[in-house]
Amino acid sequence: MNEQLVLDAVRNEKVSSRQGILQKLFAVWFDAFVYNQIWEDPRVDLQALELDSNSRVLTISSGGCNALNYLLSEPDSVTAVDLNRHHIYLLNLKLAAIKHLPSYQDFFAFFGHGKGKSTGSDYLKFIAPNLDKNTRDFWELNTLGGGLLFGPRISFFSNAGLYDHSRNGYFLQFFHKFSRLFGFKPEELLKAETPEEQETLYYKHLDPFFDNFLVKTLGKMPVTMFGLGIPPQQYEELKKDMAGDKTIIDIYRERVKRLACDYPIGENYFAWQGFARKYDTENRLALPEYLKEENYEKLKANADRLTSKVASATDEIKNNPKGTFNRFVFLDAQDWMNAETMTDLWSAIAEKSESGSRIIFRTASAGSPVETNLPEELRSKFEYKKELSEELFKQDRASIYGGFHLYICQNRER
Repeated sequence: MNEQLVLDAVRNEKVSSRQGILQKLFAVWFDAFVYNQIWEDPRVDLQALELDSNSRVLTISSGGCNALNYLLSEPDSVTAVDLNRHHIYLLNLKLAAIKHLPSYQDFFAFFGHGKGKSTGSDYLKFIAPNLDKNTRDFWELNTLGGGLLFGPRISFFSNAGLYDHSRNGYFLQFFHKFSRLFGFKPEELLKAETPEEQETLYYKHLDPFFDNFLVKTLGKMPVTMFGLGIPPQQYEELKKDMAGDKTIIDIYRERVKRLACDYPIGENYFAWQGFARKYDTENRLALPEYLKEENYEKLKANADRLTSKVASATDEIKNNPKGTFNRFVFLDAQDWMNAETMTDLWSAIAEKSESGSRIIFRTASAGSPVETNLPEELRSKFEYKKELSEELFKQDRASIYGGFHLYICQNRER
């Protein structure tokens, strides 16, 4: 069932075509626990969304971090949806932990450290009784292979830790081990104290990695990008930034350099996850805002404003009354869509949202597909904040995308 939802989202080609076969493979691969954290910078989101007490947010969940970060702005509501039920189960676990664990330190053990001696007993005593059946089954069971290797998924929090698990986590583990075979140590980047040291360590431990023959070979294969949750059509979008003699490897190199060098490493938790698969648990600066102790009580007080469900964003908009949402966060979903499915989504927004509603998303390449994929009559109902989008893109610490885009609905009351 979940695999079919994902396939419906990514299938833009006939199954018999090469691209169609890749899309089918991706749907099978994506029907799993893919992301243990989100890879979109909430600081950028919040500047674009301008949340206030009247904001009603619809967001794609992914790892659930940003849905929780939005709560700190005290919006009226946040609704998190995802076609991948595993991501909703992670968010449900986080919500139950926020509401029912005795203390911040207990919460931080689960999602800051990603593991702890008491996580198993705390789960059974405080969290499990407050989970719905599907979520509880997910965490207390596993696939056959996963069960043999790791036991039930909740044991992630008492062995290697949450951030060593998920398909994205395994992907990062593989490349870390691969890089160490050639004498590179990505985690050394975290020791940098100045921008100059960041750049020096980047050229020592990361830049040469992209010159390796195997890396160049693997990097050109669309299936390799499955590990980052990139479907085949998004890989094709990524290639649009290959101007002149630039290769796909050059694009990867540029974005990793941006992650390593363009933002202070001491507070960039995306870099910590990318280069060491952990957060800054000692100084606790390189953390998502929802994990910081000073925000814990506010997070707890606002937790009931967040709801989650397995659903598509388009269906959630269509199935609710006009005005239910006035802030929309689509992550990179526009890259997954062809012109028809994108038109369906934006038609629903135009029909159901009020003037002034804000829509944000990211893309693998620099350009916005809204500019080319929507019929002109529908496109005219949205104002593209292009200059502001470009400025905010430069501030995105995650650094994995080619573009950030903000649109404002220009609906007029009839």
